[in-house]
Amino acid sequence: MLRNAGAYAEIVETSRHGEGMRVTAEAALSFDAVVAAGGDGTIHDAAEGLVGSTTPLGIIPLGTANVFAREIGLPLSPEQVASTLLYGTARAIPVGLINARPFLFVVGIGFDAKAVAHFEASGTRRLGQAGLFGPVMHALASHSDSVLRVTTDGGRSEAQWVIVTRAQRYAGGLLLSREADVTETKFYVVRFGGHGPLVRLRQLSALACGLLRYDPNVTIEAAEWVRVESDTPVPVQVDGEVLGALPAEITLHPQRLQLIFPPA
Repeated sequence: MLRNAGAYAEIVETSRHGEGMRVTAEAALSFDAVVAAGGDGTIHDAAEGLVGSTTPLGIIPLGTANVFAREIGLPLSPEQVASTLLYGTARAIPVGLINARPFLFVVGIGFDAKAVAHFEASGTRRLGQAGLFGPVMHALASHSDSVLRVTTDGGRSEAQWVIVTRAQRYAGGLLLSREADVTETKFYVVRFGGHGPLVRLRQLSALACGLLRYDPNVTIEAAEWVRVESDTPVPVQVDGEVLGALPAEITLHPQRLQLIFPPA
């Protein structure tokens, strides 16, 4: 569809995390736009190579959850995606930093990072969102709660699971924070307290029903910056990919990302 409309498109395949960053940084020097065709991890890689560039990033949503594409209101039909890439508007959006590395919309520390790690290792990604069920159940059965020390510009607290988000949605269409907006500069820190698989299952059920804010062991706080530490090894997922462990220092990137939004 893009070629029929007169666009020249060159396709480059990537096979591992970090490769997309190099490809997009090089392409930004020669092309009018760079398009990430994949899921949130692919988009993360592409964005990492374009932060601070005047070359905009476009998206063809082909991933498991496509959280970021949903967040900007990107339609899923090929015709509408092609129309967005051809006639959409490029806007500069803020980008987060975790331990000096760019990220787009979410950092998960603890329980969900363990589920993502199992999702990546188990081969259930090919099942789409249905493949998330097994890894989540595995994480529920095997997860041991660690004490996470959370510091923000608003104060200090403790939790057993932490999500730092700039997006309203989580893991597909689940509502995490109504106030979050990827075009704004605020982070929203979701702290999960309580111990044991039954508490976590209750919180997951509340998340699935859009009632997370009413759980007695969950708090949601707006913040300018976040620091999370623990005395035990705790995995960290960033934009749907496991990318390290604590400690985590989360701030805003000094530069922005040009992103192609759907036409008004």
